[in-house]
Amino acid sequence: MRTLTLFLFLAFATATSAQTRINYGSLKWSDDGRQILFSSIEVKPDWSNYSPFNWRLYLYDLRRDELILVDKAAQYGAFSPDGDKVVYSKNTGVSWDLYIKDLSSGSKRKVTDTPQSETAPDWSPDGRMIVFTRNLKKDVSGIYSMDTEGRNVRNLSRNDRFECHNPEFSPDGEMVVYYMDRGDKKDQVYVMELRTGFARNVTRDNHHNYFPGWFGGGFLMYTRGKDELCLKEVEGGPALPIEGIQSYYAKYNAAQKQIAYINREDQSIYVQKLKGRPGKLKAGKAERVVSPEVLEGK
Repeated sequence: MRTLTLFLFLAFATATSAQTRINYGSLKWSDDGRQILFSSIEVKPDWSNYSPFNWRLYLYDLRRDELILVDKAAQYGAFSPDGDKVVYSKNTGVSWDLYIKDLSSGSKRKVTDTPQSETAPDWSPDGRMIVFTRNLKKDVSGIYSMDTEGRNVRNLSRNDRFECHNPEFSPDGEMVVYYMDRGDKKDQVYVMELRTGFARNVTRDNHHNYFPGWFGGGFLMYTRGKDELCLKEVEGGPALPIEGIQSYYAKYNAAQKQIAYINREDQSIYVQKLKGRPGKLKAGKAERVVSPEVLEGK
């Protein structure tokens, strides 16, 4: 599925009024675990008034309990390694292009300008490269990379038949994880070695597996089915469900050993400590950091 279409399908919502409700988009941690980027949109329950210009990209500072609007008509943000900048996807009226914004000065610059849509960017650990999804045509998208000036663009997935989405660098910058639909509408999680370009299917099952990310210690975290979070070793092994947390979108921060996730029951963003090892994780107290009420009317 296309990333946006999949998100709209999965975005369970809580009504904020009789007319509209808040739906959340992607989540991304800063490396130090002090800030979170997320996108949201306020629409009617039947999405009849949907417009890409209604998306909002926000930064939430956990220590200051401060919510900052990064940009309008924007989603899928990622921090630079030093936390000073954000790369994100913005709708220009023609397509979705990637922008980089300096959080201190507020200045922003466009780094892609194509007829295709570029979404879901992620910044390399050394700060030199950005990976992203480029929609090439109907039901076909690929994983691409470029430098931070928008040059040296490479087609990493070399794909002209299937749908690849939401790439994310490994902590050492040597691999990229993403998910791909090979035409059977059963997304699977893949890991690509950047040096060789070799990609392999990590999940290899009959489930719908999507929105993968790195958990640390050689493990990946991803959503299976409707809202089951699972861990799996990069080198293989069984899927290990994370007990006690249900979410269709979650990200782990290794620095703080905590998970941020969207709760489908009240459509809020929660942060929760995780202790132990995969298969025997213990979750700490859940803290709701962003609720629909905070965003209504913004």
